[in-house]
Amino acid sequence: MTTQGNLRISCFDLPAGRQLAIAVVIMFALLVADRALAQQNSSDATSNPQSGGSSVVDQNPHPQSANGSQEPNLPNAPSAAARTYKPLSELTLGDRFTIYRQTILRPYSVVGPALGAGIGQWEDEPPEWGQGAKGYGHRIASGMGRHLISETIRFGVAAVDGEDPRYHRSEETGVWKRAQHAIVETFTSETADGGRIPAYSRFAGTYGAAFISNTWYPDSRATAGWALRRGSTALGSSVGFHLFEEFVPRKYFKAIGVTNDQ
Repeated sequence: MTTQGNLRISCFDLPAGRQLAIAVVIMFALLVADRALAQQNSSDATSNPQSGGSSVVDQNPHPQSANGSQEPNLPNAPSAAARTYKPLSELTLGDRFTIYRQTILRPYSVVGPALGAGIGQWEDEPPEWGQGAKGYGHRIASGMGRHLISETIRFGVAAVDGEDPRYHRSEETGVWKRAQHAIVETFTSETADGGRIPAYSRFAGTYGAAFISNTWYPDSRATAGWALRRGSTALGSSVGFHLFEEFVPRKYFKAIGVTNDQ
């Protein structure tokens, strides 16, 4: 298949219904594998009491908790009690892969692209994909593909430069302070020494996926300008999701698969 002399071979040239079916099958297979691994880890933890039965990304990093001292009661800071995660300095490559796997398998990985596809359908963007089920299938498959590519790039960059890929909710009580924290967590990442650096992994993943998606977007949208626009929109969506995650009680996040500080 050629487009103005450029050869483009892409799964997005398949019928929209088949694209969506392939994406659903892949996500379902990954979800089944994830559940199987989770059950195996649970069985291993049960058979080995010394392991404590806790997830590798849910361990409490605060020494005072391990020593048995009681943490202060903070009724006005509902997010503070949720900060039980393995410290960055102890994350292994396997731990990082677990975080990556959880990130791409949570239902939000489908909900986010589905909402984005709905907005694209409403705006008829790009117009070449049309309306109806076929147009929506193109858009949701595109969104899921970009999400998978983005998280894969982010996983690799974060492992190389030592960033913490997880989102950690604020321990503050004020609305503005918590909102500021969510924004800072989007554009910066924590390092092993407790400092912060620009979120290079997020930027690389978001904009990298936007430019790679030029391979399946129509020619009118397969430009650097449109790629930058898609990347910036995705980055803004990350801010919105972090604000949502910051203020919505943790128990409701189990419904969309967010159970760890990611």
